[in-house]
Amino acid sequence: TNRGCKAIFVSGGATSILLRDGMTRAPVVRFATAKRAAEMKFFVEDPINFETLSLVFNKSSRFARLQSIQCAIAGKNLYMRFSCSTGDAMGMNMVSKGVQNVLDYLQNEYPDMDVMGISGNFCSDKKPAAVNWIEGRGKSVVCEAIIKEEVVKKVLKTEVAALVELNMLKNLTGSAMA
Repeated sequence: TNRGCKAIFVSGGATSILLRDGMTRAPVVRFATAKRAAEMKFFVEDPINFETLSLVFNKSSRFARLQSIQCAIAGKNLYMRFSCSTGDAMGMNMVSKGVQNVLDYLQNEYPDMDVMGISGNFCSDKKPAAVNWIEGRGKSVVCEAIIKEEVVKKVLKTEVAALVELNMLKNLTGSAMA
């Protein structure tokens, strides 16, 4: 790590850009019927209601801002995936507080709603999941550093061709085999 950082530094540094900031939390709620869960799904996903839900969410933090809510139904269970910007923080606590505020608000509109969990795992926190690859979760960034050939030799103590070959063997073929 130290040599890699030194190689980047002496080659002129790195650049990065924030592409997306969307931390997620997805509570699961249950109703007596699938029809009732669908009614809430339509309510939550209706753009007319988003402004109100956003105001309720945003009251919880100076930094967290609700960006979207994506719902999925499994029988009588409704999973609501809240996506939020979080400023410079990772932001799970502020996102969870905002989600709780919205759940409290929705409980008034849907008193028959049972909150099963603040996280129903549709977030999907700390687990590899297709939804995170497709929709993103947290901060999405692109970083770039160009390491000069002489730095590869002097600092990393190898040759560019050897690094390219190892990348092919390890990161492509080895990962595919694993």
